[in-house]
Amino acid sequence: MTTTAISITALAPAQRFDTSILAGTKSPGTLEQYKLHFSFYLAFAGDWQAAMQPATLARWRQRLYEASWTAADGSPRRYSVNSINQRLAAIRGVMAEAAQQGYIPHETAEAFRHVKGLKVAANKERRNAHARTRISRDEMRAIIDAPNTTTAAGKMHRALLLTLATVGLRISEAVTLQQDQLEWGTDDDGKQGWMAHVAGKGQADAKPRAMGKEAKVAIDEWLQARQALGIGSPYIFTGFAGRGDRQPSNKPITRQSAWEMVQRYATAVGLEHIKPHDFRRYVGTQLAKQDIRLAQNQLGHKRIETTAQNYVLDGVRLGITDDLV
Repeated sequence: MTTTAISITALAPAQRFDTSILAGTKSPGTLEQYKLHFSFYLAFAGDWQAAMQPATLARWRQRLYEASWTAADGSPRRYSVNSINQRLAAIRGVMAEAAQQGYIPHETAEAFRHVKGLKVAANKERRNAHARTRISRDEMRAIIDAPNTTTAAGKMHRALLLTLATVGLRISEAVTLQQDQLEWGTDDDGKQGWMAHVAGKGQADAKPRAMGKEAKVAIDEWLQARQALGIGSPYIFTGFAGRGDRQPSNKPITRQSAWEMVQRYATAVGLEHIKPHDFRRYVGTQLAKQDIRLAQNQLGHKRIETTAQNYVLDGVRLGITDDLV
């Protein structure tokens, strides 16, 4: 196996590494994803020496492009361009850190960096038709009111749905949200309210995000119910090991559990293809109707272009051009 202008000898076992070398450089949720992607990449490579060859990453990219996976309904699906590119980025990130720590030469990491991702524009047929599903205010209210709040689990579910719908957190930020991140405060205009301090993607410092009053009330009701079950935890959204209210846990729920929860309640009220990130887009869209800067700050975007390109889903407003001429 050869690569362009690079010759890599087999690495001794002591020189091997895993995604633990990224500790402190990525969020826990991102580390979890990197670990998963790196393990699949190693399995594809077959052995360590092959895995350290940039050409192997290029071949993995092609395999992912040609491969399919089976959805929950049994139908075959192809990986989206973004999904493939996320996996490539994870491997490139691991290799870059490995070079920083002396496991591999910097030239090798640079060669991995030059393994190109797929172009979205060249793969329009792979776009997910339901990648961005619009949720109306009435639909959002129906989803929020769907859980059975006579149970402790239902209280937690409703609190999570309200948090997603009024704060606009990424799902990874929501499931790891802790009680000490919530604070009553006053803004620059003297208005008071609840806020959640969250560090956004790629940000070191936490910044305040407004939280709806109804969400905070729902969180308090859930935490009281959890305390009555004898469970204490710094995390807000903890789950149950058993069905219903059985075997309450002090561990935060997983992103997969949150995904399933959102889809379950959306399906229960007759809505399809709803994802946690659609809640985030809902928050951005509602705030952008007032001022796109409000949406930018609430979502924690560094660049307002990110907000405009990815989260403002307003459609055309008919009649606005009637008086132009």
